[in-house]
Amino acid sequence: MNYFSANEVIKQFGQKAKTKCQFGLGQALCLGILAGAFIAIGYLAFIRVSGVVPKAWSSLANFLGACVFPIGLLAITFCGGELVTGNMMVLTFGRLEQQVDFAKMIKNWCLILIANCIGGALIGVLFGHVVGLTEGDFAAKTMAVALAKVGDSPLQMIVSGIGCNLLVGMAIFLGAMSRDFMGKLVGVWFPIMIFVLCGFQHVVANAFILTAGVLAGATISTWQLLENILLVFIGNAIGGALFFAVPVYVANVSIPGAKKPVTQTQPVTERMIINEKE
Repeated sequence: MNYFSANEVIKQFGQKAKTKCQFGLGQALCLGILAGAFIAIGYLAFIRVSGVVPKAWSSLANFLGACVFPIGLLAITFCGGELVTGNMMVLTFGRLEQQVDFAKMIKNWCLILIANCIGGALIGVLFGHVVGLTEGDFAAKTMAVALAKVGDSPLQMIVSGIGCNLLVGMAIFLGAMSRDFMGKLVGVWFPIMIFVLCGFQHVVANAFILTAGVLAGATISTWQLLENILLVFIGNAIGGALFFAVPVYVANVSIPGAKKPVTQTQPVTERMIINEKE
């Protein structure tokens, strides 16, 4: 077989969760900033592709932008990095496999979130503002996307975050199931493309677009920015942990002590032998 079973992937994630919780502060920050930068570069590509397309073609523009956005998670998959939305799923499997405790899981999520946001914001400042890739002709698109993110109600932010990480968790899980490059690429690509097409909110991507939006001229208060990051983080955590990891675990991992179904193979075979003798 050219793929791992779902049960095998869950076991692998359980071990990875244990390793992730053992990272030192410097290593976690370095890998987190790298992952945040990768995700931001994918969002930057989205803005550059969809930013100057005529309004009448907005659906096509979003589709084309969504096609390039997954490069961020693909870079993390093949090059390395720690992404909080992925860890929300992986560490939940680790907790269910009793490889990590709850306190270490939450500590990892918070530390990687901070590092991811630093990486995303840095791309917004350096490439978006200093180089000007999200400004000039692209400023209107940048500001419109940023204002739309903070314009959602608190409930919308949470629910949108749930939808996002349900798909991000799916992408990482499907990618992990494949043993080869192309399988991983396809497994990651389509769920991420769909979450972008749907406009779901991703806490790390938002760190980039909100930073770029403010620098491009959007009026966003500090409170609006912090509220969005917090609520989308909560939604992403619910989506990755409770809406993806827990159901997948229940569906694929045998429950300890559960009775195995009784097989009828032996009695049927004996009867067939008796009939043959007769």
